[in-house]
Order: sequence, then structure tokens, then C-alpha cells
Amino acid sequence: MIQIGVRQLRSGLTRYLRLAAQGQPVLVTSRKRPLAIINKADRATARTEEEILAALVAEGKLIGPAKMGPFKPFKPVRVKGKPVSQMIIEDRR
Repeated sequence: MIQIGVRQLRSGLTRYLRLAAQGQPVLVTSRKRPLAIINKADRATARTEEEILAALVAEGKLIGPAKMGPFKPFKPVRVKGKPVSQMIIEDRR
């Protein structure tokens, strides 16, 4: 197992991710204390975003959408006067 500090990880992230993808675990430390281990992702157990959301809905931790899309196109609200962004900038001064 390769042991690296946080600073080393930031400077060579691509290199260490490549090593992890090849199956070599990488131990990340901060002041010689272990923080995390970077391992190769297991494709068989890795879940997609949709699967994770479906599991959260099934557990009751998340409420799903009332209806599934396609939704009507968004129509911006037209207002008279200055643009809102300009009013915010003036208000900050």
C-alpha cells in the first residue's frame, strides 16, 4: 500500500488515481494520521445515481417527484426597469 500526504495527493492526483485504478490501494495521511484509502471501484457493487435515489425513496428518506417529466419549457419572467443583476449590484454599494 502506498502512503502519501494530502499535499502530495493534491500535486499528483492523476498519478495516484491511476495507481488505484490498477489495483494498488493508496493511503492518504495528514500529519502521519490516516485519513482515507483510495481503492479501485468495484463495478459489480458500485451503484448508479438513479439506483441510490431509488433506494433512498424506498427507505422513506427521500420523497420522489410528483410526476415524471417531460416538463413544459421554462419561460423567464419579464419585468420592466433595470435588470435584477444591476439592482443587486447597486444594492450592495
